[in-house]
Amino acid sequence: MVRRVGEAEGGAPMPPRPGARLGRLSAAIVASALVGSAFLLAGCGSPAVSGPPAGPVAYVATVAGRAHPGNTLALVDTATSKALKSVATGSLPAAMAATPDGAHLLVADKGDNQLTEITMSTGKVTRRLTVGLEPDAVALTPDGSLALVANFGDNTITPVSLPSMKVGPPIPVGHQPVAVTISPNGKMAVVANYQDGTVTPIGLPRLLPMTPLPAGPEPDAVLIGPDNSKALVADFETSTVTAIDLSTMTVRKIIPVAGNPTGIALWKSTMIAYVSGGNSVTPLDLNDLDAGTPLPVGTTAQGLALADNGRTAWVCGGNATLVPVNLVSGAIGRAVDVGGQPTAVVIPAPPTTRTPPGAGS
Repeated sequence: MVRRVGEAEGGAPMPPRPGARLGRLSAAIVASALVGSAFLLAGCGSPAVSGPPAGPVAYVATVAGRAHPGNTLALVDTATSKALKSVATGSLPAAMAATPDGAHLLVADKGDNQLTEITMSTGKVTRRLTVGLEPDAVALTPDGSLALVANFGDNTITPVSLPSMKVGPPIPVGHQPVAVTISPNGKMAVVANYQDGTVTPIGLPRLLPMTPLPAGPEPDAVLIGPDNSKALVADFETSTVTAIDLSTMTVRKIIPVAGNPTGIALWKSTMIAYVSGGNSVTPLDLNDLDAGTPLPVGTTAQGLALADNGRTAWVCGGNATLVPVNLVSGAIGRAVDVGGQPTAVVIPAPPTTRTPPGAGS
């Protein structure tokens, strides 16, 4: 089922299509609260180390195939570009979202059809619950009271009340939902339906799905801007981002970006988003809806998360690394070897208790 499809722009290997690969970036990941990190010069990553991290920790999903699904997340200290000890979760972790207080990480474990809660102060699993078939993305409301899990295998969204972890009735959406995002005001969710070429808006808090909207033949990542007025939908096949006006539910503009986009990230309330795809990261002005000059990553760019007050993108690289890119200068920082096929990354706010995940013997 996992396959490679041709080549991406610039001769780099094309990332596997989200509908085929079994672990991928969720747009919810890039909507989580992110915190600062120090930018470092180019060089090689380091072996996993123990001890307290010097800065914010990046959690990385690194395995994207059923033959070797894995059950751990790689951890990276973003201040030192050093790998920390991994954290165990369920089978085939595909996507992650952090609670607003930085206390817990929710992981969509595609191989187990489960949502796993990890306490970040200890790095330990605290709860698991069954959701739909092949959960592939997860997003949280800004107040942390609700999680929405996109189930690739049964075309539904599972609502999960927090902190009780109580599962609600499934919400039908389009075929092969691969990404879900929630607006900053908590009133709207948008789901990318990969097979249908549509997105499904869902009204919150009533959890009412609306009429699906066309959004390119293979939508695979989605983000709602900080003013709650527009959704940005990345389309893998056409290398575009579709901007949708959420007040009229109409397309405002279709924006060409670098090859085969797989993720969109935004730093808090800023109006510049960043789109990963091909072998670069492309800035996107949310006011003018224009794309800027792509920033090279040095390898195939999969998922990404922003840190350092939006000045650094940590990009999942096709060469089994997590790569920091300085979004101001364009310089590529010290890549960290995380192994496997990294496709999703989140950098949560620090937990209240500073016992570091991945630390200890």
